[in-house]
Amino acid sequence: MSSDALKGSGGWRGLVAQLRQATLFRHILTAISGSAGAQLINLALIPVIMRIYGPDAFGVVGAFQSLSIILIPACALTYPIAIVLPKSDADSRGLIKVSLVMAAIVAVLTGLIFFFFGERIADRLNLQLLSPYLMLLPMVMFSSAALEITQQWLYRNHRYTLTARATTAHALCYNTLRTVGGWLHNSAPMLVITSSLYYVINTLMLLIGMGYKRVPHVPDPNEPPAKPFWELAREYRDFPLYRAPQVLINALSVHMPTLVLASAFGAIPAGYFALCLQVLSMPSNFIGKAVSSVFYPRIARAIHAQESVTGLLLKGVAALGGVGLIPFATLAIAGPWLFHLAFGEHWTNAGEYARWLAIAELTGFMNLPCLAAAPALSLQKTFLIFEVFSTSLRVGGVLLGAFVFKDAMAVVKAFALANIAVNLLAILIVLIASKRWYGRQISGSAPSPTLS
Repeated sequence: MSSDALKGSGGWRGLVAQLRQATLFRHILTAISGSAGAQLINLALIPVIMRIYGPDAFGVVGAFQSLSIILIPACALTYPIAIVLPKSDADSRGLIKVSLVMAAIVAVLTGLIFFFFGERIADRLNLQLLSPYLMLLPMVMFSSAALEITQQWLYRNHRYTLTARATTAHALCYNTLRTVGGWLHNSAPMLVITSSLYYVINTLMLLIGMGYKRVPHVPDPNEPPAKPFWELAREYRDFPLYRAPQVLINALSVHMPTLVLASAFGAIPAGYFALCLQVLSMPSNFIGKAVSSVFYPRIARAIHAQESVTGLLLKGVAALGGVGLIPFATLAIAGPWLFHLAFGEHWTNAGEYARWLAIAELTGFMNLPCLAAAPALSLQKTFLIFEVFSTSLRVGGVLLGAFVFKDAMAVVKAFALANIAVNLLAILIVLIASKRWYGRQISGSAPSPTLS
C-alpha cells in the first residue's frame, strides 16, 4: 500500500480506527448471535409456558421477580460493574474478590431479615402472596451477583463467543425447566421455584464454558502487584456510593408497578404487566444487552485514550432506534390481537398494556448505549440525582393511577409516559456530558475520569 493511499484514507491513524471499528462490529455480532439463539428459544417456549400456567400464577412469579430485581443491586453493591475498568488484571481479579465478599454479606443479612420479619413485611405491603417464597430471595441475589461477576470478567477478556453460547444454552435449559415443571404441576409455587434458578443456571453455563476452554493466565512481569482488598474497595467506592443507589432506585421505579398492581388489584393485572415487561424486553435482550456489553469496555478504552465518544454514542442511539422501531411500533398498533394469537384468549388484555409500554420501551432501547457509557464517564453521582428525579416521576404516576384513579390501565399509562420522558432526558444528559468531557481533555483543563 502506498503512502499516498494511506494519506487519502486518513493515514495510519485512519486505518487503525477502521480496524478498531471492525473489531467492535465483530464483537457486537458475536454477542448478538448468542442473544438471537436465546430469543428464538424464548419465542418458541414462552407461549407454551403462558398457556400452562395462566395469568394468576404468572402474576405471583412476576411480583417475586420484581422484588428480586429491586433487591439485586444491593447485593454486591455494583462492584462487579467495575471489573472491566482497571488497567491491570491483578486489580480486576481483586475486584472479583471484593464483589464476592460483599455479595455474601448482603445475601446473609437479607436472609436473616426475611427469616425473622418476612411475614410481617409481606402483610404490611399487602403482598401475602409472596410470603412462602421470601427465603428464596437471598439465593437469587447471590447468584445474580455471581453471574454479573463472571460476565464482566469475560467481557474484559473479549470472550464474547463463550458468553454467546452460554446465553443460548441457558435459555434452552431455563425455559425447558419451567415448561417441564408446569407439565408436572402447573402451579404458582412450581413457577416461582423454577424461575428462581434463572441466575444459577446462567452462571453454571458460563463456568462450564470457562472450564472447557480454559485460557491460561500468563503473568506479566511488568504488571504491578494487586492492590489490597480495602484499597480497591475505597478506590472504586463511587460504585456503592452512587451507582448502587442509582441502579436500585431505577429497579424500584421500573418494577414497582408490578408490586403495586399485585397489592391494589390482585395477581392477574400484575401477571399482565409482568408478561408485557418480559415480552417487551426481548428486543433489548436480543440486541441491546449485546451492544451494551461491547460498548462498555470499548468506551472505557476510549476514555483511557482520551478519545471522543460522543459520535460513538450517537451512532449507537440512532442504530438502536432504527432497529427497534418496527417491532415496538407493531406492538403499539396490534398489541391485543398479537397477545391473543401468541398466548391465548386469557392474555388479550395484556396486549392493551403492551400498546402503551411498547412506546416507552423503544426510548429505553435507544438509551442503552448511553447507560453503558455513564460509569466510564464517571456520571455515577449525576445519574444518582437523575434517578431520584425519574423515580419520583414514575412512582408519582403509578400511585396516582392506583390510588386516585383506582384503575390498573391508568397505572400502565402513567408509567409509560413517565418512562418516555425519563429515557429521552437521560440520552440528552449523557451526550452533553460526553461532549463537555472531551472538550476538557482537548483544552487540558481537567483529567480524564478515574478508571485506574
